[in-house]
Amino acid sequence: MARHYSGLTGAALDRRKSFDYMRKAAELGHGPAQVDLAFIYYNGNDRVAKDLAQAFRLFGKAAAGGSAIAQCMLGDFYKKGLGGAPRDDKEAFKWHRLAAARDDRCSPRSQYELYLAYAAGRGVPRDTRTAVAWLERAAQAGNPVAQARLGRAYLEGDGVPLNLEQGKAWLKKSREGVAPHDDEEEDAHDH
Repeated sequence: MARHYSGLTGAALDRRKSFDYMRKAAELGHGPAQVDLAFIYYNGNDRVAKDLAQAFRLFGKAAAGGSAIAQCMLGDFYKKGLGGAPRDDKEAFKWHRLAAARDDRCSPRSQYELYLAYAAGRGVPRDTRTAVAWLERAAQAGNPVAQARLGRAYLEGDGVPLNLEQGKAWLKKSREGVAPHDDEEEDAHDH
């Protein structure tokens, strides 16, 4: 009903009814509703104020229920100390590791987060070999930021053997379907 009233079915839009149904479903433990509602609080909209504490609470419930996207988001909350979550690199790593192991559309982002954690020794002991393995996994899964970083690693011989051909190939791959320089901008924010 929440999706029906959100306009997804082509029916008349009633955002208040949509929100009310979504909130009820989330309260009853429906994971997808918890995630959808968490994103509403995370971003805010014209009817619902941005509330990171509520988003954190709902992502936590959905993550505990097995939602990969909620696990990924919970990792971000702990990494950045958002919504009342303490900055906790070990807790961030734990949630990103759970999401990274899944076959989900957000898994490549968590795989890249594991690369960053191992490369910097954030929440886990520094381990270049494991970091590169996660970087390669994220790149192969289609993460354009990981593909660009892997390309630069091959061009510089950073954690991988110097290989100009591989480096150029990964950089080219990173730009397929991505606006120019988007991959570099997002990568710069992660460091």
